[in-house]
Amino acid sequence: MRIAVVGARGIPDVEGGAEKNAEMLFPLVAKHHDVTLFSIRSFANDGNYRGVKIVSAPEVRFLRTDKLVVYMMAVLRSLRMRPDIIHCQGLGSALFLVLYKIAARRVVVRYGSADYDMAKWGFLGRMGFRFSEWQLRFADAVIVVAPALLKRLQANGIKTRAELIPNALDAAEMFAQPDGELMAMHGLTSRNFVLGVGRVTPQKDFATLVRAFQKARETGQCPIEKLVIVGGSDGSGTLEALQSEAGPEVVFAGRLARSQVRALLGQSALYANSSVHEGMSNAILEAVSAGAPTVVSDIPENRDLPLAEHNFFRTGDWDALANRICEAAQDLDRFVPDRAPFADWDKVAEMTMALYESLFMKPD
Repeated sequence: MRIAVVGARGIPDVEGGAEKNAEMLFPLVAKHHDVTLFSIRSFANDGNYRGVKIVSAPEVRFLRTDKLVVYMMAVLRSLRMRPDIIHCQGLGSALFLVLYKIAARRVVVRYGSADYDMAKWGFLGRMGFRFSEWQLRFADAVIVVAPALLKRLQANGIKTRAELIPNALDAAEMFAQPDGELMAMHGLTSRNFVLGVGRVTPQKDFATLVRAFQKARETGQCPIEKLVIVGGSDGSGTLEALQSEAGPEVVFAGRLARSQVRALLGQSALYANSSVHEGMSNAILEAVSAGAPTVVSDIPENRDLPLAEHNFFRTGDWDALANRICEAAQDLDRFVPDRAPFADWDKVAEMTMALYESLFMKPD
């Protein structure tokens, strides 16, 4: 089959959940099928990554996004390519779903999060995502990554065939290699820092994490010395506001390569996710993959993960998170999640290809 992928800014080593999923999944699919991924040139130039052909478009920001041009290019290229399947890697990339239906035999949309709930989007952006969601009724299938998102689709009257295909864990060996230079640059030592990962946006709510860590330190019950936040700015001013609030014990490491994030996860005392909005968080899954002690907010999408009750805290409550940080600091092993209930990427690829093949065999 010829499969065209739209919605990931690029692969490999590009920040973002859609990008991480694409980096891990499509090289496995490319072992069996012809896969082309449409990228943004500033993130990935024309080329080939582990069997995935990359076709790039220039970066043009419009309405707070850099993806509209690549969506339009995907329509034009697909009209020429005539792929068997267009795979939309996120809700936003379904904006031109009806046109993709003209260009390809089948259209599959990965529904990774309800993006219109994100605070960073203005009225037009939210309407665009709402329109994309409305169009899902015309997709041949929708991949949902978490049961909470499946319930949301059903509540919104979307009756298209939906398949629950979660994100997956990475191999534990990928996190075993420390990065001494990176650690030294930020004054870090092994097991002596809390780690938060993600673009610094309102929905990640790093403000709660910063306040919780500061409170945990003030109690005298938390020997962990630093909080490290890894992630770039989204241009909303959230990062600058956070930097003005944080003290010297908070390290803003900026956007790092995925290999560097893995190295930090492997050395952290605790990974903390304070998000108020997620799909199925790849950052959480990477922490579980690394064997890092973990605490996460109790939003429905996080609650879908097979974690113990003590791995959760009440969303937005920095007192509750401070207590969890103190508890974890006293017994790190208790907060290490069990890997066994989670999927791996081979299984995710197998489920995805089975969906493609069932759609391909369906009569027109």
